[in-house]
Amino acid sequence: MKRSELVFSLIQIPLDFVTVVLAGIAAYFLRLSPYARQLRPVFFNLPFNQYMNVLLIGGGVSIVFFFFTGLYQLKITRSAVRELFLIVSALTSGVIAMAFYFFITANSFESRFIVFAWWIVALVFVSSQRALLKKIQQWLTTRYGIGTHNVLLVGHPNPGRSNEFMRDVKENPNLGFRIVGEVQEINMKKITRLLTRNPIDDVFLTDLSYSQDLVLALADFCHRMQINFSFIPSEFSSFRTQLRTFPSGLAMLEVSHTPLEGWPNLIKRIIDFFGALFIAFLMLPLFLLIAVLIKADSRGPVLVKLKRVREGGKAFFIYKFRSMVNNAHLLKFTTLKNKNERNDGPLFKIKNDPRITRAGRVLRRFHLDEFAQLINVLNGEMSLVGPRPHEPEEIARYRDHHLRLLSIRPGITGLSQISGASRLPFEREVELEAYYIQHWSLWLDCSILARTFLVIFTDKEAA
Repeated sequence: MKRSELVFSLIQIPLDFVTVVLAGIAAYFLRLSPYARQLRPVFFNLPFNQYMNVLLIGGGVSIVFFFFTGLYQLKITRSAVRELFLIVSALTSGVIAMAFYFFITANSFESRFIVFAWWIVALVFVSSQRALLKKIQQWLTTRYGIGTHNVLLVGHPNPGRSNEFMRDVKENPNLGFRIVGEVQEINMKKITRLLTRNPIDDVFLTDLSYSQDLVLALADFCHRMQINFSFIPSEFSSFRTQLRTFPSGLAMLEVSHTPLEGWPNLIKRIIDFFGALFIAFLMLPLFLLIAVLIKADSRGPVLVKLKRVREGGKAFFIYKFRSMVNNAHLLKFTTLKNKNERNDGPLFKIKNDPRITRAGRVLRRFHLDEFAQLINVLNGEMSLVGPRPHEPEEIARYRDHHLRLLSIRPGITGLSQISGASRLPFEREVELEAYYIQHWSLWLDCSILARTFLVIFTDKEAA
């Protein structure tokens, strides 16, 4: 950790405590306000000094849970969604702990409204305070280089991984990385000379084609020099594994295809069903408006059924709000066959597709055409989150390692859709979808769903 990161971590602790206490004070006076009294008369007698004693203890308990949830491992690259999730977890745990304390001491708290109001206000206050501090930290990093990590890239020229990383670093200075050197060979003497010229905080290995001995030597060197060592995993090294031991003491790593087996799969299906039902109910007025726009713009049905392939290679029909002319699928294999702009894989894509209607461009700009797939989710054919479903003609051109994408239900949105969608090289899309399959979790689903709504309003190249 850089010195500035340590300073910000130390500053964060008293700031959080003060913010939580201020939220409690705001909740107290909110309950005693004339407006709140009109809604519900005050029947309790809770002097402010007595309340403050309880609030200070509650604030301290909350800070303890902030530690346990990892909120003081301050990383400027942590996503806003992840930060909010950790804050909610910590504050909720603090409320539960205080309720348990009152229960075992046979005491009672005078107002449940104040407790609930404190939780809501604290969530808003703490999130806002942390977002502001994070912005200040990022501004110092971007403007003055304070807290910037000097990075050494190790790897052969690679049009995929190393170039993607360099582009991310250059286009996002707020990440806090600055590339100070690049080497193609793992040569300790050369790396040591680079270290004498420029302080190096992180070594990123972008290529795993080196021998195991060289990689271990580089990792050991970084350990001795107190340099952070990271590597971009290959498909093999990113497998989800669990350790098995045998009576002889032999250890073996067992590769798990996906965590979505048994109970997790059932839980995901329940969440999908009720989530789709809730979203459909919430967006029903918008769906009716979409239907009117489609019918007014061009001849044809409101919904179209397109053949796709789901888990196990099963064919099914996906629903979409129609965004193209009636014979769009036929045109793909006739007049537009030689205009495919994606030559890196089996997928078909034209940037300014002449088949798209005027209403269709609006629908695609905000990904509204895909919300009809909620029908497929309710039918159990798709999930809210999962790999993108592809056409039978595209599946027929899959290589063997692409077929792993057919191991779970496809999704309306997924890791590849929020990471660039059709702009991604196909092999990169496969890597992302394979990672999702191997590392699925409810948290990952929630994160992808949250980021999907951001993409809807920020992706200017959707079409």
